[in-house]
Amino acid sequence: MRVLIKHGDTWLQLKEVYVLQRRPRKRGRRSAQPRSSPYGMVAESVDDVKINGYKYSDTLIIPASKVSRFAARAHMAPVDAVVLIEPEGIDKYKARIYAKSQKELTEARETALKILSTLYSRKSFEEEEEETEEEASEEGEEE
Repeated sequence: MRVLIKHGDTWLQLKEVYVLQRRPRKRGRRSAQPRSSPYGMVAESVDDVKINGYKYSDTLIIPASKVSRFAARAHMAPVDAVVLIEPEGIDKYKARIYAKSQKELTEARETALKILSTLYSRKSFEEEEEETEEEASEEGEEE
């Protein structure tokens, strides 16, 4: 998906998302919530948001605490859609999904809802963290 985020008066288009490698946590340290996103994002400012040809749309509400991880995962999703994310108050954002056909819109919405549901479950975050650690160790072995 193509993801654009409104920051102040400027629209930022995500260009690249990369996985950050974390150091292994020490035992005995309590950490109920993750402190940062395991993703890094690269974006560029755009003058005009172009959604020509994307005539079907839908809207989702995303909590502010989940918006960066949602944007990163949505950018990596292999769906032909455009997602515009903008503030909708202090603690929530509005994600407008645009697609060329009703079928693509349904697929994009289901993907977005799946991303949101995984962000709410603690288990999914732990599984994701294990995957990034495995990828990092595999890359280290290849070198």
